[in-house]
Amino acid sequence: MKRIILFGAPGCGKGTQADALEQQYGYKKISTGDLVRAEVAAQTPIGLEIKTLTEMGRLAPDETILKLLKNRLAQGDLLNGYILDGFPRTLAQAEELSRMTVDTETAIYLKIVNEDVVVGRLTSRLTCSQCGAIFNSVSNPPRKAGLCDLCGGPVRQRADDNEETVRRRINVYREQTQPVIDYYKRLGKLHEVDASGTIEEVSAAISGVLN
Repeated sequence: MKRIILFGAPGCGKGTQADALEQQYGYKKISTGDLVRAEVAAQTPIGLEIKTLTEMGRLAPDETILKLLKNRLAQGDLLNGYILDGFPRTLAQAEELSRMTVDTETAIYLKIVNEDVVVGRLTSRLTCSQCGAIFNSVSNPPRKAGLCDLCGGPVRQRADDNEETVRRRINVYREQTQPVIDYYKRLGKLHEVDASGTIEEVSAAISGVLN
């Protein structure tokens, strides 16, 4: 089984590129963000806790995310491989993930130097409330305003995609995730891809890493 790890700051395009990889290679995409949003939508105790933290620009505890991920991996539909979208975010998560053995593992860091690029992307991001598909009101709007191209569900801006919260999330990310970058670099599994280009340019660069 192959594991592809896609990580980078909020707004770097992880979700979009993970969707493209899923279609291109047939691996299952696992987004811890989607897992979290499902809990929030269901108003489970975990979901309510995470919602409060997210609105403050903070990340959910490692043990919470790991529990959700392990439950997903246990579903038995990942025989060919899977893509992790935005996980791990902390060194503890990375170390725990390494204990979940696979045949091959590739870590791809989607790197954006200019914070304003990230802020611009996130404050114009639109998310389908039903299937989680991501659009952008500037660069990739849905074909029909307010409706998802994939499932027809309502598309809207997330409450935490405002500039103040986005900048807090970026700062938290930098503090907690630099050790993850260093970890995969030490393992010899890290590949950096410039994520500031177009969707097509970034996809081509990722394919170059995997092929």
